[in-house]
Amino acid sequence: MYTTHFGLTAPPFSITPDPHYLYLSEHHREALAHLLYGASEGSGFVLLTGEVGTGKTTLCRCLIEQLPDNIDVALLLNPRLSPQELLASLFDELRIQYDRSFTLKDFIDTLNTYLLTAHAVGRRTVLILDEAQNLSTEVLEQIRLLTNLETENEKLLQIILVGQPELQKLLKLANLRQLAQRITARYHLLPLSLRDTEAYVSHRLSVSGSRLALFPSPTIRQIYRYSKGIPRLINVICDRALLGAYVDNKPTVDTAIVHKSVREIHGEPINYYPKKLLLAAMMASILMVIGLLGWHFFPTFKIVYTDYIAQLAVEEEIAQENTEVNTTQPLAVTENTTEVKNTEEEQVETIELDNEALLSNTEKIVVIPEEIEVLTEEEKVIKPVADAKSIDLLTLLQSGTVPTNIENAFVSLFKYWELDYNQLSGIKACERAATKGLACIARTGSWRDIRSLNRPAVIELVIPPNTQYHVTVTALKENDIAVLDFNGQTFEYSFETIGQYWLGQYLILWQPPALPVPVLRKGMKKEAVKWLKQKFAIIDGKPLTNANISGYFNNKLKRRVINFQHKHGLSVDGVAGEQTLLLLDSLSSSKPKLY
Repeated sequence: MYTTHFGLTAPPFSITPDPHYLYLSEHHREALAHLLYGASEGSGFVLLTGEVGTGKTTLCRCLIEQLPDNIDVALLLNPRLSPQELLASLFDELRIQYDRSFTLKDFIDTLNTYLLTAHAVGRRTVLILDEAQNLSTEVLEQIRLLTNLETENEKLLQIILVGQPELQKLLKLANLRQLAQRITARYHLLPLSLRDTEAYVSHRLSVSGSRLALFPSPTIRQIYRYSKGIPRLINVICDRALLGAYVDNKPTVDTAIVHKSVREIHGEPINYYPKKLLLAAMMASILMVIGLLGWHFFPTFKIVYTDYIAQLAVEEEIAQENTEVNTTQPLAVTENTTEVKNTEEEQVETIELDNEALLSNTEKIVVIPEEIEVLTEEEKVIKPVADAKSIDLLTLLQSGTVPTNIENAFVSLFKYWELDYNQLSGIKACERAATKGLACIARTGSWRDIRSLNRPAVIELVIPPNTQYHVTVTALKENDIAVLDFNGQTFEYSFETIGQYWLGQYLILWQPPALPVPVLRKGMKKEAVKWLKQKFAIIDGKPLTNANISGYFNNKLKRRVINFQHKHGLSVDGVAGEQTLLLLDSLSSSKPKLY
């Protein structure tokens, strides 16, 4: 309906899982890499979980498109079946002839013959079960038995289980422990970050032929807040918002349209205003009532109140004369959408931070209780602030007294690694880090995540409507206090204070065994395996020399990796991927730490 109005070739926000519209965030790239590994080389089950609407089914269809021609895929989207019905559906997908009178044994025998023949001619067979959280324990046990179809060297059928988080709970049942032990690769798909949400919307519009930014930045923030980064919800909200803009004959979507669209989707009023604003409004109403009562019942109150209003008028007149001094320009925001890299567990810089966004050195008015001070020409430059504890974080960010652009944040971050950011070659920060063997990791998380990694981190603070500031967290103290470094100027604020403006995005540097970051598993013989063993030895208090370390990944090392993953709440698969290597490096290295 609205495609012609906006010059689109197709509706950009259909909830149908179309791989052509797939936007690969960092998490989606990692998930797809796990699926590709499982389908091409795996020998056990592959598990992919994620909340409703995070893009699991779309990833499965993208996987099918990328698989080699010698792999036959059976995709079952409705697994609410009995064991016999499941096998019949599998036969239908693989186009294997069967009789309606087949028993379970007949199905298994026929399938085994088919798989052996396929293997003999160099073909592999993959079964993908979507919505697997709906499978009964009886069907899951039958699926496990299918993996017993094997040759002396490998499995004949590779199985990928895809489902909601309830699937993980289901697999923890005691009667399914045999199946759980056969899962060789696991991945939990997370929602999109704010920046990924903006890139996601832009990507889908671009695929549909849009040449305009139909959703300005304030509307993106609003969409992110309502959708929590869930792609399906983003699609629903954006589709309804485009329809609303079309009905109102507007060229772009504004925040009022988004808010109205969300109300229509939910079928009920949505609380648009933050709780703090509502509380402030309530307090203002109470004070107004008290003021009216005082005005009526206490004559002296009128005199005091009149004097107070007169004083305010004088202060307002003084401030009005200098209004042109209080004009701070917001940081420029660059648009960066889909730069997709296909190497396995590669370094991804999901926070495409604004390298050219510079905070202008503008003139300020500093308001102090009972006194108004206008800065002189000599004071109109960025300079250190004397007492950090007395300055509100919001005031500090908006004052222009500290550098808050991304370049200065990276200068601070690299300094803690004893590196001069400006002397390194490369355009992006991660490119410069790579020249020294360091890797970037950019994520959306919490203070708990930053504390567990124990590395200085660049974080992004956002002030409504969409002004972005960047600072380096260089230390974590007791009582949930963080030290913020603005290129040499340090300030301390509580997690709660910073959390008012921090959406959870952070970027850290770390030192992997090699670049790109390898994925280490049993049977490999690499130099990176020596790094892995050395790190475990440091953690165990028994450092080894390279001469005493073998580069072979054996069963003993796999058990050590599994124990480490289990202890620290990682996906337990015995494979040392980016998550495991990153945490291992953080726990064993003497590099710059937060505490």
